[in-house]
Amino acid sequence: MKKKPSKNDIIKIISKILKMSPENLEKIDNYNKMKNWDSLAQLDILSALDVKLGNKINKIQNISQIMSVKKLISILKKKSLIS
Repeated sequence: MKKKPSKNDIIKIISKILKMSPENLEKIDNYNKMKNWDSLAQLDILSALDVKLGNKINKIQNISQIMSVKKLISILKKKSLIS
C-alpha cells in the first residue's frame, strides 16, 4: 500500500510553488499575506496537491476557498488524505 503524504510533504509543495521557505510559509500562513500568492498560484497549489493525493482533492467541498495553510492541513487530515 502506498504511504500517505505527510503535513511536511504538503508544506514543501506549497512553499515550492510560492517560492518561500517552509518555515516562512508556516509563520505567515494566510495566503493573502504572501507576496507570491495570486489566483494562478492557488490553481497551481490545488493542481499539485491533487496529483500528490491521487486526484482526491476535488472531492473536498469549497477547497478553493481555503486561505490558510493550517486550515488546509487540518481538512486534509480530517479527510484522511495525509498522515
